Amino acid sequence: YGQLYDIQANLQIGLDNVACSSGSWGSCTFITSHNCGHSEDVHLNCVPDVTSASFTIVNEAGGDGQGRGLLLYNGHTVCDDGFSDNSAIAICGLMGYDGFDSWRNGLFFDMQANLQIGLDDVVCSSGSWDSCTSTTSHNCGHSEDVHLACI
Repeated sequence: YGQLYDIQANLQIGLDNVACSSGSWGSCTFITSHNCGHSEDVHLNCVPDVTSASFTIVNEAGGDGQGRGLLLYNGHTVCDDGFSDNSAIAICGLMGYDGFDSWRNGLFFDMQANLQIGLDDVVCSSGSWDSCTSTTSHNCGHSEDVHLACI
């Protein structure tokens, strides 16, 4: 925390004494008066929650791949950097499948060129999504898109 940006001096302080009992904003208490300076400003780097609805698998026509095909994250492709069998197990499990049969990378569908790459560096230390880290920035081309076969 602290004053990292010049613009902070031009902004009003809106919250003080923020205390939360869980990871939900609804569990937090705060006051809108304050006794703070901008040296106490809080800076956050937020990562969106990933849910099963975030991932889909599509066939070459862009329809439901029924667990086999191009892996998408919020409608964007997933890069293979850091992707492993653990990543495949975690994502298939998140989508309600028991596991995976195979995964590979490549530019196999014409439609891939029209999509943005939305997820990279999916590194999982186990087959549970809770063990995974990822980023929405990437350094990939579509030849690195993940194609996944869940079972």
